[in-house]
Amino acid sequence: MMGRTAPTPTNGYYPPNSATSPPLIQNEIPSLHHHIHEVANKRISTLDYLRKAHEGRVYWFNTLLFDKPDLARMPYFDSRKLAYRATNYLLLGLSLPAVVDLNSGTPLELLRSLNTLLTEFDAYQQIHTENGVNTSSLSRARIPNMFRRGAGGRGRRQSGAADMYADAGSSGSSGLASGSAVNTVPTSVINFGLGGEGNDLVPGEEYTHLLTPNLPFDPDFFETFATLCDVLIDCYAKLTSLLAAPKDCTPVVAELFTKADVRVRKIIIQGVVKEFEESSRNGLKQEVNNVGKVVLGGL
Repeated sequence: MMGRTAPTPTNGYYPPNSATSPPLIQNEIPSLHHHIHEVANKRISTLDYLRKAHEGRVYWFNTLLFDKPDLARMPYFDSRKLAYRATNYLLLGLSLPAVVDLNSGTPLELLRSLNTLLTEFDAYQQIHTENGVNTSSLSRARIPNMFRRGAGGRGRRQSGAADMYADAGSSGSSGLASGSAVNTVPTSVINFGLGGEGNDLVPGEEYTHLLTPNLPFDPDFFETFATLCDVLIDCYAKLTSLLAAPKDCTPVVAELFTKADVRVRKIIIQGVVKEFEESSRNGLKQEVNNVGKVVLGGL
């Protein structure tokens, strides 16, 4: 009869319900670390691919090459929709660097701030639609209660220009009069507007991390989308650098990462991929029909 060795941590065998069994979290941490890094690398590759596809630098899954004239013929790329999407992408792209630079002391801090920003951006899109302010979405989202600060709290985040003047006034201009230009920066620069439409924030609509500066004109969609992809790539790269060791990947971090990643896919990736898939499918059908005409025409 063959002898059996006693279960020890060395041979890797543990009896059920044993007091020497390792905690479940110790077995989960390496897999969580691998999962987060794998998903982050996939998102970085996807965002880089979408940016190149919009710039006409790659064939969409080795099928068709879409340049700007081709994209302009897509039904999703009419001028009004492009202006609306470009403005929203610009607001998100302006807000992300501040979150990454100022709230990245720990992975948990970065993910919490990122989830807050993405939640605010999603709520903003529900209120400010292509057709104007949606009051029903405002009442459902309860923006005044979600983002309102207590008495004596700071106001809504200002734009970069306003922050620059405010810093200059507080640090190097103590001897200036209270009525100087530095101390009288107009607060209207933080209001949102679509060019000349003046679609300002509604009363009580305040955000913690989402910046909503007043835009004098509609931004270019392609440049804005490419820049937003770069910023999101930097955000994922920053997160993976903060999660260098498996011990940093706790279940709370994994949960927050999953929530943020789902919102990124919903806001950007899913819609863009769907548009390119439908356009490439229609383009391939047209190419096959043209080849069929050439082949059958020679018979």
